[in-house]
Order: sequence, then structure tokens, then C-alpha cells
Amino acid sequence: MTMPLRVQSAPRVRVPQPYWGYEDIGIFFFALVFLASVVRLGVRRHLLPRSELLTPSLGVQCAIIILLSIALYVVLKCRHHLPVVAPLGWVAPNVFYTAVAPVAGITAALGIVLLIHLRHQVMPTMPVIDFLVLGLVLGPILEESVFRGCLLPVVARTFGGAFAVIATALVFAVFHGPTDLAHWCWFTATGVAYGWLRLASQTTTAAAFMHATYNLTLFLAARL
Repeated sequence: MTMPLRVQSAPRVRVPQPYWGYEDIGIFFFALVFLASVVRLGVRRHLLPRSELLTPSLGVQCAIIILLSIALYVVLKCRHHLPVVAPLGWVAPNVFYTAVAPVAGITAALGIVLLIHLRHQVMPTMPVIDFLVLGLVLGPILEESVFRGCLLPVVARTFGGAFAVIATALVFAVFHGPTDLAHWCWFTATGVAYGWLRLASQTTTAAAFMHATYNLTLFLAARL
């Protein structure tokens, strides 16, 4: 007797379901605008040098990132009285995605390096300490917490995972203030990669790991 074959479909990516919503995200972005206004007011009152508006110092950037991270935590914690860190996706990815994240980060960065050389442009550099603090640690943690940890799951719940990945990538690009079409494409493409990794791994940690590896590769390439 021949047993019927069972055709198993490929597993679908499960979109993480957040307990927060657009109102919480709106409150957080209000805090972001408020902090930006405080910095501008500090410059206008001569409490901060005018250069902080164009090229913020390491201290100012660290203060803003830390305050925004606290703001995100406080908004979610105080409004919902539920755990924050793990629901934002800060859990350990499995071995496969732990390996995929740095490989994807290095590959994406090398693609950017090649494109920059083909365009005969010079890669920007930054002091080592600034990179270690901002580019390798604080920047990826805050940006992935906000865009992939907080915003992406809410948009995915409303419009689906694919739309959420693209939409959050575009917001991510806007956040970085691209100056031309090439920069728009770079930031959007990397944002899509981070978003895909967030959904595929079900962790923000993997996306942040890719983000940090991408930044590290660009940093090293600029110093060669």
C-alpha cells in the first residue's frame, strides 16, 4: 500500500506582535523633537557652541542617544507596565542568524565601498573613540530599538511584514538626512536588510549585530 505524500509548505515568517501602538511611537518622536529643540535653545542662549548644530560633539550625541533610549523605555513601561527589553526583540538569535548577521553586514559594507571607489569619492572618517562609542555601540542599539524593535512590528501588524520592512527603511533613511540619490539608496537598502533580518530572526539583536558590523567594515575601509 502506497502512503500519500504530504507536501509541506515553507514556514512563513511570523510577524512579532507588539503590545504598543502608534500613540506610543508618536510620544517617543515628540520626545525626540523636544530634545532637538532643547539643543537649539542651548545654542541660541549661548550655552552650547553653534558648531553643535552642524557637527555635534561626542558628549552631546551620547547624551541625546542615552536620553532617547531612556525615553523609549519609560514611554512603554509607564504606559503599559509590561517588560520592554525582550518584547523589543533584544533576545539572543539562534546560531544561524548569529552567523548571518556579520556576514551580511560585511557584504553590504563592501558593496558600498566598491560603489564609492567607482564614483571616485573619498570615504569619510571619524575619530576612533567616536566610532567605538557611537558607530559600534550606542548608534546601532538606539536605531535598531526604535526602527526595527519598536516601529517595524507595529507597521507589520497593520500592513504586513513586507510593507513594514520597506516603510521603516525609508523612515530610517530620512532620519540619516541623505544628501543625494545615492545616499537615499544606501540607507534604504541597508534599512531593508536590517528589517528583513529582524523578521527572519525574530530578534532585534541580529539586526543590531549586522548594523554594527556594517559600520565597523566601513570604518576600517576608510582608514586603509
